[in-house]
Amino acid sequence: MISARKILMGSVATAAMLVANPALAQSNDAEIEALRAEVAALKAQLADLSAKVEKAAAAPAPAPVAVAEKKSDAKPAPEISFKGAPEIKTADGWSFKPRGRLHYDAGYVSIPGDYAASRNLGFNSRVRRVRLGAEGTMPGGFGYKVEADFANSSTNFGDVFLSYSPANAPIVVRIGNFETLNGLEQVSSSNNNSFLERAAFNDAFLNSRRLGAAVAWHSQNDDVRAEIAMFTAHSIDSSFDNDGWIGAARLVYAPKALGGQLHFGLGYQHREFASNGGVAGVNNPSTGQLARYRARPNTQLTDVRFVDTGSFAAKSDRIIGVEAAAIFKGLYLAGEAQWLKADAYQAGDLASGLDVFSGGNSAVVAATNPEFFGAYGEIGYFLTGETRGYKRGDGTWNRTKVLNPINKGGSGAFQLMARIDHVDLDDAALKNGLTNNFTTGATSLAALNSRLGRGGSQTGYLLGFNWYPIDYIRFMLNYGRIDVEGGPIAALVDPTSTVAIDQRGYGVDLFQARMQIEF
Repeated sequence: MISARKILMGSVATAAMLVANPALAQSNDAEIEALRAEVAALKAQLADLSAKVEKAAAAPAPAPVAVAEKKSDAKPAPEISFKGAPEIKTADGWSFKPRGRLHYDAGYVSIPGDYAASRNLGFNSRVRRVRLGAEGTMPGGFGYKVEADFANSSTNFGDVFLSYSPANAPIVVRIGNFETLNGLEQVSSSNNNSFLERAAFNDAFLNSRRLGAAVAWHSQNDDVRAEIAMFTAHSIDSSFDNDGWIGAARLVYAPKALGGQLHFGLGYQHREFASNGGVAGVNNPSTGQLARYRARPNTQLTDVRFVDTGSFAAKSDRIIGVEAAAIFKGLYLAGEAQWLKADAYQAGDLASGLDVFSGGNSAVVAATNPEFFGAYGEIGYFLTGETRGYKRGDGTWNRTKVLNPINKGGSGAFQLMARIDHVDLDDAALKNGLTNNFTTGATSLAALNSRLGRGGSQTGYLLGFNWYPIDYIRFMLNYGRIDVEGGPIAALVDPTSTVAIDQRGYGVDLFQARMQIEF
């Protein structure tokens, strides 16, 4: 249309020139007529084009053509939070968090009576734990936890496992190195237990971590957790023990009731001992087929054991445990008990091949299968109003949240505790046991005082005070009075007594403190 207008305007200008110059018009009439015809044709074309433009303008506008937006390939930035250490999370299920702890202990254990055979009593200090590791999750419901302990110039392992928790099922599978479902205090982190050391029966019965696999089911509201597991008879090490094993199960019922959180638990372990002649592994419940149960006096600041069964020949043992706790605002109560029964060899038994005992194929055998017992009861109170931490679904103690940490102008959390802790390793079947020659079946009877010194019992009366300045730091003080009856050193503590060795009693005092940092 623009071109037509230009042509028309040019033609009109030409015609105007001809009109203004008659001489030129007269000399070229034929050309003028041709131009007039051309102008007329251009006018007709212009009119036609104008009509088409008006028609197009009156028509509705066409719908806009949708243009697909190009998807961005950029992923959401990882989320970083701080929980004692940086924790990194991504939207697709990855997470990573360093973890670690430092427990430094110092204290004093008194020397009982005339006992002076050990330099490991009195004042001592010890780096109880130095752990470093990491934990996290991976897409698909997988998780992991890895910890190594470097305390006292040696390297051991804490929890080292891979877990799987499918999104469509209330189960958790673990494979690796972890606690053998031993009970509330033992399966809980040492960071969260109230006293410096766990109950003496955990020490005596060799409750610990081992390599294995476990499957746990929990209810939708986490009131119930049921778990079964199979373990080797050792932890992470270089041994090739292929016949020692542990079967374990634990059931927890943890309802919210009476204005607080309740906990009830039941556990069972069957531990089949490894054969003789193999390389002893880390955390074995026995040395080959020699069982031995003994306990320290509620502290790890000495390696003296006032109660000790000594070694005796056994094929396996079984442990039944019960747990109970009640947690309210400020106040809590907790207790556990475990019974152990050993499947002992008997007088006249023979052993050959891999079952041969060290030391001339001779060992103590009990008259019948011996039984042992341990228990504790504890009460605690937070003066500053905190509630003791508890992890529903796991049935374990959790970190206590400090209400007024010192970095926010508060005083931190103050906790007072009291506990009675008892372990009884005294059994007539062991004291009446014989020394058996497993090559010939012949037996002999050890001296009376030696036999009466097998086992013993101890009761600890413990008081504790904990200060949590912030969530991840704790300072702990414990005092304990340990009453012992019988045991292997009773004759050395009171050598002039006329009372039978297994009835001689004496006491030990202990003071201990800990600085704890964890993340």
